[in-house]
Amino acid sequence: MSEIQLANSLSKNSEKNTARNLVKLAAFLVLFYIIYITERDDPAKYEYNYSYLNPLAMTNVPKNKIIDKILGFPLIQLPKGTFPTLQWLIKVVLSLLKIFINKSLYQNSGLSKAKSFEWTKLFPISNDFGDIPEESLKNVVEQLHLNLEKIDKDPEIDRQWQELSQQKSAEENLVQIIDNDFKQIQSQIPQEKIDELASTTEKTVLDNLQKIVKYIAKLAEIADANKSSTSDSSVESSPQSPTLDDYDQQFTIIRKPAIAYNFQQDLIFAYLQVAGPNPLVIEQFQASDSRLPVTAEQYSQIAAKFGFTDSLEAAMADDRLYVSDYALLNSLVNGSFISQELEQQKYIATPVALFAVPPADSWSRPLFPVAISYQRTAISTEWILFTPLDGESWMTAKNIVEMTDSNYHELISHLGRTHLVVEPFIVPTNYLPEDHCVRKLLVPHFEGTVLINYGAHAILVAPGGTVDSLLASSVGGDQAMATKATQSYLFNFNEISFPQTLGNRRVTDINKLPTYPYRDDGLLIWNAIEIWVRDYFSIYYSNDSAVENDTDLQTWGATLVSLEGGRLQNFGDDGKGKFNTINCLVKTISTVIFTASAQHAAVNFPQKELMMYTPAFPLARYLPAPINPQDPESFIKGLPSLSQAQSQIDTLYLLGSVYYTQLGKYSPSAFPHNQELEAALKKFQDNLQAAETTIKERNRNPDRLMPYEFLLPSQIPQSINI
Repeated sequence: MSEIQLANSLSKNSEKNTARNLVKLAAFLVLFYIIYITERDDPAKYEYNYSYLNPLAMTNVPKNKIIDKILGFPLIQLPKGTFPTLQWLIKVVLSLLKIFINKSLYQNSGLSKAKSFEWTKLFPISNDFGDIPEESLKNVVEQLHLNLEKIDKDPEIDRQWQELSQQKSAEENLVQIIDNDFKQIQSQIPQEKIDELASTTEKTVLDNLQKIVKYIAKLAEIADANKSSTSDSSVESSPQSPTLDDYDQQFTIIRKPAIAYNFQQDLIFAYLQVAGPNPLVIEQFQASDSRLPVTAEQYSQIAAKFGFTDSLEAAMADDRLYVSDYALLNSLVNGSFISQELEQQKYIATPVALFAVPPADSWSRPLFPVAISYQRTAISTEWILFTPLDGESWMTAKNIVEMTDSNYHELISHLGRTHLVVEPFIVPTNYLPEDHCVRKLLVPHFEGTVLINYGAHAILVAPGGTVDSLLASSVGGDQAMATKATQSYLFNFNEISFPQTLGNRRVTDINKLPTYPYRDDGLLIWNAIEIWVRDYFSIYYSNDSAVENDTDLQTWGATLVSLEGGRLQNFGDDGKGKFNTINCLVKTISTVIFTASAQHAAVNFPQKELMMYTPAFPLARYLPAPINPQDPESFIKGLPSLSQAQSQIDTLYLLGSVYYTQLGKYSPSAFPHNQELEAALKKFQDNLQAAETTIKERNRNPDRLMPYEFLLPSQIPQSINI
């Protein structure tokens, strides 16, 4: 089976049995882990591959021959140390199972008919498996296994299963398929490896996980066999009929994001530009723009609407205007969503949105929206202007901005400028000597990244995959956009440190833009990381000459700029990969660590807390943008169908709910025992704790319309591992 076939088999659109797909993926990961920890052959070597997302440099991952032979799946053989631990596996698998239960209960499947058991006790709404402390995970698995064993004995569940199993052949029976797969895989494992595993607590946990997956497989069969009239197919046939309440009903045991209650408010819309999923676009407005023909009279009326006395001239003179311009997406074309029932046209847009900060002497200074403008058509020179003074069309314009922002977020800010920017560093870092200080420091920040990035290109961003289904453009355009975004950073690496990206957008002045949680909290984390990296390298390099004379380091840098290597540009002191100073090395490594930890956290975890709610953050629009500011049509009519919204919940809940590892908490074996190093690490951890306290205090400030928690150090994983 090819990667594209795997993407299609796991894609929501490839078959009706979507509940089965979630369970298949859970079983797939458990099998993968068992093979990984009991691998007989030498682990895969670190080599570059340029075909996955051509021409980007990624880590080559050959197919595992055992899995391919038994299952026909292109399961990868990962290099040593690139698969996360059992704790990660547990969190991902249990999150997948929670998604399955949430979906099944919403669809009013046979599971909801088992009234003798309360499903919310099994998967409490207030809890997520993804953030359970590691020390509690094994107990959670054991308890879940026992609870599912009770459910399996529920009379109604047992009756439905008996009836269903009589109708299915062995080739169709998911429980039988998974059981056979587990047995076949284990039959290929050498006895000495089984004995080694049996002597560990991992064996018990893995056995329970296998039982859990098989119990859930039985429930998945029942769920897919008993879909009611509210299932996906009936929803898809009427894509423009839902109400907001219909979207709310999709959250059964998965908690509905709080943004559902206030996303239509104008000030919240503006606040999301500085504290939302993608606080990376807004920049200071410097000159008049023909695309935004806001008059002085309009501006004063808009300011008055929000309770401020202000003029356009004064706002311009004080540099208090800010703009979010999505022109970078101009190359994207409209995509389509194809299911078994119908084909729907999607619509991408490239709006420009204008915002303002009230005058310095105002009683409060929240960012407020002024105008939104977009082209009448893709080839038109006419721009249609919408303002808060308009009616229902203003809400539609805001929704179009959030849709565009979501596409920018997923392709550029998230995939392109975190996942794929970190990727080229993995191969040469692992070719450094095992005791090299750069390798010791960076390897913990790469844990899980090869696996996740492989999944991104092989499944999520593959033809027929999730991105193809949910985002607004075509998958080819999406791949090209993500690649372009990655290269825009990798070709200019010396200019992408966190403080520099803020400066490039002219958003550093706290007096002109007083409320910008991403900027303010991010600087706390950046400073803590930079101090730690500088203290760390001061132990190994006494002066710049020591850096310059480190031949292994110079080979590392040369590999990263080589066309046969990482393909970076503007990298190193000379821009060509050579390191002459401690300062350049500190800045480079700080940028890599910040990108792999804090930056990824800032764009990843809002997927669950914010973007999972489709009406607030649609990943595509299904009606053309209005061309008349007085258009009375509700924004709801252009939203994705309930079927697409359910797929958005499933995907973004998983991606945004798994917290694995914590910034600053390295394993005991990460570094050699050294008093000076231990003191430096303690200082780093203390600085992170101080940042945590400061951020929590800031979140009590009323100018933060919603708490900004994505850069709390306790919520930042060490690496890109989900």
